[in-house]
Amino acid sequence: MDRVYGKHSVRAVLIARPESVKRLLLAGRDTYHRELVALAQRAGIEPEWLPWPEFRRAGGVTDEDKHQGAVVLTTPRRLLTEADLDELADASVVLALDQISDPQNLGTILRAAAFFGVDATLVLKNRAAEISPLVARVAVGGAELVRTVRVTNLARSLERCKSLGFWVYGLDERGETTLAQTAFDAKTVLVVGAEGEGLRHRTREFCDALVRIPGGRPGLESLNAGVATAVALAEVFRDRG
Repeated sequence: MDRVYGKHSVRAVLIARPESVKRLLLAGRDTYHRELVALAQRAGIEPEWLPWPEFRRAGGVTDEDKHQGAVVLTTPRRLLTEADLDELADASVVLALDQISDPQNLGTILRAAAFFGVDATLVLKNRAAEISPLVARVAVGGAELVRTVRVTNLARSLERCKSLGFWVYGLDERGETTLAQTAFDAKTVLVVGAEGEGLRHRTREFCDALVRIPGGRPGLESLNAGVATAVALAEVFRDRG
């Protein structure tokens, strides 16, 4: 079973896929978990109130995990694959991640994607961070609210997105135009590169346009991937209502 912990992440599971929940484990004050209990009972789930030592054992967490006294054990969340890319035909904005390896950054990116309303996120199956319990906690529920597509070949997946009518924009400090100068297409794929290295050369070749975030100075030329993604998505969604 999958394990999701943290008050906001557990809340997202109860909202997005309550049918997957096998156990809801709670510890601490009942008033602190009032909303989780209401969501669970609405879905026919009976919370299990446990003393702290038993809660940690049953939930497989330590206090370093910042679990906030809430854990759900669920059946695995469905992850799409390259074979399912046709399901994105009706999507408006897709986020593609090129070898994002830092779990904290991945969690931040998924939170931003959920906040702005991204339809799906493409993540590499290899040489990239997994959507782990830590990532889910950092995403504060975002991992539950955006479809995830695990792909083995990002270039091939971008080409498939193009065939579905998407225009592909690579976020790159060498981009000729800034985000504000760019009129994003109604069907947009935004590609974000790895921490430090940015987009790989082959990935850039499959982008229709390269766009950049204005700013930077000697010694601080770029933002980390999580912050850069949030800035870029704010521009992509500026005129989408």
